[in-house]
Amino acid sequence: MALNPEVRKRIIDAADELHAASETGEYPNVEAVRQRSRAGMNNVVEVMQEWRQNQRKQVQAVREPLPANLHGVLQSMGQNLWETAQQLANESLDTARAAFESEKADLLQLSVEQSDAYEKQAAELETAHLRIVELERLVEVAGTTGQAIAQQLEDVQHALLSSEQKATLAEQKADEIEHRAADLRAELDHAHTEADRLRIERDKAQDRAEEAAKQAEKADARTEQLREVLASQTEKADLTIEQLRDSLATQIAKSDAIIEQLRTELTETRTKAEASDQLHAEQRKRTAEEVHRSAERMAKAETECDKARMAAAEAREEAATLRGQLEATKTQNAAMLAALKPSPAAN
Repeated sequence: MALNPEVRKRIIDAADELHAASETGEYPNVEAVRQRSRAGMNNVVEVMQEWRQNQRKQVQAVREPLPANLHGVLQSMGQNLWETAQQLANESLDTARAAFESEKADLLQLSVEQSDAYEKQAAELETAHLRIVELERLVEVAGTTGQAIAQQLEDVQHALLSSEQKATLAEQKADEIEHRAADLRAELDHAHTEADRLRIERDKAQDRAEEAAKQAEKADARTEQLREVLASQTEKADLTIEQLRDSLATQIAKSDAIIEQLRTELTETRTKAEASDQLHAEQRKRTAEEVHRSAERMAKAETECDKARMAAAEAREEAATLRGQLEATKTQNAAMLAALKPSPAAN
């Protein structure tokens, strides 16, 4: 597989920079180039072989042995020219041998450096593997903790919902009690109004009875006056006296009937008033007992509402605490997951 040109250039640039920074002019080792270029070990070894060869390359002219068909032609030019050519060939051979030995030494050096680098990289990989195992364990523990916290949060949410429902029912019950108390107050007001009306009727009946008594007294006075008039006018005609007596008797009967009727009405009115007073007293007693029971129910409902509100407040505080713990756990998990992701430079 062909090496990526960008990776090749990065390795060559790293080797050039390290070689230029060396005071002794030594070639940089494979591990230093790998760390500086952030490339893979195999790619660094391959490019460094090529880089070292290019550093030692010397331009040599190609010199071949003298062909046999030119021996006769060149023999006349002298033995010195041939010796000079052999000397140049030997020098070129010595140069090639030196380059070969140097390249061989470079390969050995590269092999040693590659072995050292592989050992160092293996140690780093072992450390990274142990770290990954530890992080995986921490992630598993964090996941278990997160599930437990999520379950606790769900339980708290259910408890909060139940508390809110209880608070709502308590408020509804309190409203019903308030409506019932209002109805009882209205009934009590109506009872008071009815009692006042009966008192007014009783007072009117008493006034009518007193008025009837006064009328009876007036009738008695008038009768006495008529009797005096009859006594003083005994000489009047019998017809007139008889008519007057009839008229007086009729008026007396009417007055007696009116008085009797007024007395009967007074008695009935007093009876009704007494019954009304007794009924009002019983109704007032029942109303007082109902108001007392309503007050006790309202006090109990208010106590339940206060307890429900306190429970709801405590549930909200506990839910807020659990939410904070859950957010902290999520942040910790995200940090650990980010630590587990391979670094882009490792490629």
